[in-house]
Amino acid sequence: MPENINNKLVAWGFEADSHAIAMLAYWDRELVCRYANQLYIEWFGKRRDEMIDKIKMQDLFGELFYNNLPYITGVLEGRIQRFELDIKVPSGETRTAVATYSPDYENGEVRGFFVHIEDVTKHFDRKPYNQLNIQHDYDSETDFGGKILEEVTGTLKASLLTGFPGITKLSKQHYISESKLKRDFKAKFNSSIFSYYRNLQMALAEKYLEEKKCSKKQLAIIFNFSNPSNFSACYKRYLSTKSANNLIENIQKATDEQYKTFVSQAPFAIAMLDTEMKYLAFSNKWITDYNYDEAKLAGTIHEGIFPELKSKFDDIYKTALNGKINKCDEELIERADGSKVWIKWDIRPWYNYKNVIGGLLICTEDISALKLKDLENIRILEILNKTNEIARIGTWNKNFKKNAATWSKITKEILEAPENADPASSINLNLYKEGKSRDLVKETFNKAFENGLPFDIEVDLITFKGNLKRVRVIGYPEVLNGTCEAIAGIFHDITNFHNFKNKK
Repeated sequence: MPENINNKLVAWGFEADSHAIAMLAYWDRELVCRYANQLYIEWFGKRRDEMIDKIKMQDLFGELFYNNLPYITGVLEGRIQRFELDIKVPSGETRTAVATYSPDYENGEVRGFFVHIEDVTKHFDRKPYNQLNIQHDYDSETDFGGKILEEVTGTLKASLLTGFPGITKLSKQHYISESKLKRDFKAKFNSSIFSYYRNLQMALAEKYLEEKKCSKKQLAIIFNFSNPSNFSACYKRYLSTKSANNLIENIQKATDEQYKTFVSQAPFAIAMLDTEMKYLAFSNKWITDYNYDEAKLAGTIHEGIFPELKSKFDDIYKTALNGKINKCDEELIERADGSKVWIKWDIRPWYNYKNVIGGLLICTEDISALKLKDLENIRILEILNKTNEIARIGTWNKNFKKNAATWSKITKEILEAPENADPASSINLNLYKEGKSRDLVKETFNKAFENGLPFDIEVDLITFKGNLKRVRVIGYPEVLNGTCEAIAGIFHDITNFHNFKNKK
């Protein structure tokens, strides 16, 4: 084994000798095996002279290579990959393992990747990764924490059209406990995972509406809302929050006198304090939300609006007076009387004409009703995900820019597709029944690609196994600068309904 690879294995904390308790390997960018320890070689039933510098991953894994392809792509793009996998060994037995792919950088470029695999067949019981007896604890406070959150946000972005994946699924997929995932995510983004996900959806919805690609009714369906009114309420809240954030930033850039005018006329609860924490200005909403006497408030010292969190906010005030912007999208506060309230807050410095910190701006909003609505939406989404499985509704995506495509689990089942089926293949058009159905699909997709028109059609197709099915295909193009870069949509098996309707 080359000395530099050996050194890197040791640096990663991986044993590179015959005493290793896990399977280790190194693959270059061309997916040729450059190193494998004895456990790895024995796992696949090969000899060392068959593996090293000779075998390609496609040949070693066979059909399972395509299941690993997303992780291979991810690690070659520089992201650590952790996942479960099932491998059929030469004896015919299927073994369960947990794998880690770690990129190998040289001069800023990924030249290959290290593989660390642990066989967990004997004790595998579908527990979260951190509960398994794995050599490396990726749920601890390490540099991996930030990478995991980056991967989680990537999963959320990839799920915008397919529904909120859920905390449990995110936990298992990224090998981190649910409690730590929620805690770390909140600390980094000042938001719950679901609120962050909804905000991403609304930002995309804003783009679709500005470009007039979809109506609010269509977006409610795309983003898995139970009805259009719920989507409209969520979108309205997003615009309101965005407007408030923009206004706060404008206030921060204003002159001293403009500050007071902005603050007093703001439509939300905001107060302006000097460096001694005395009130200089405040909005009407601040007065009503905290039941202050407007005539007596000016010039008095701010004593805190949440006595239950006094020590925490005292520290935040100090950091803000030193120039730090502090935000929290949701803070659960339990009152002395036992009642609970969800608060969103923003505490930041304001600067005078000499560009010196003149005091603080404190903005708050009671989001209790909205938070309870979000919790309800999470439950609804979980029900919708189950309903999609029962109703045989899958999702799909075709990215023309990257020449890539994806099918959800249900879509694959509807198509009766084999594991190695390529969603991006042009032959998939031939799945639609020759004649009216295939012609309609061609015409519809051409219009969607050329003109950015959404569609909703019913056609017949022949599955990979040769079975005739009736499906409803819904698609929403993503157009950027006049070019259709992708189409995402829904795939619904309506065979039984269609047959029933024809019988009637």
